[in-house]
Amino acid sequence: MKASQLIILFAVMCIAAVSCKKEELQIDKDTDVIKSYLNEHNINAVDIDHVFYVENVVGTGEQCEMGDTVFIKYSYKSLKDPNKVLVNQLDIAEQIFLPYSRTSSSSILYGLQIGLPTMKEGGKTTFYIPASYAFGRDSIANGETYANLIFDVELCEIYHRDKRH
Repeated sequence: MKASQLIILFAVMCIAAVSCKKEELQIDKDTDVIKSYLNEHNINAVDIDHVFYVENVVGTGEQCEMGDTVFIKYSYKSLKDPNKVLVNQLDIAEQIFLPYSRTSSSSILYGLQIGLPTMKEGGKTTFYIPASYAFGRDSIANGETYANLIFDVELCEIYHRDKRH
């Protein structure tokens, strides 16, 4: 391999390493902001892979699983302005397919892929989702980028993958 090819390969590897490190740092920053918010507001939330949640109503139905199709009602707001609801989907349940494994290429937010399987049918949960697991640098309804979100979710119905045919 020529010296110039080695230099290019080394440069590409360095850029890739810095890029990965930046993403790791962003999730840590997001998580720290959420932890501070929870502490300031005396909210005792459970942490599961950087997504924090509080079960407001424990469901009495079946447990949600990856690969299920679920019907949820939800609303969300920014952690920076928790009194202003940005999206309100509480009137009609929306159908969502949870992929068989967590993936950032799914149509459902990565943070909800982590959080929804903690719920049972009929449950109501508040999720605190880091920006890195939500919309990232894309702006949300209020124009904010890198927005940490508060999601209020009601799990209305579950169709388990083994019951679909």
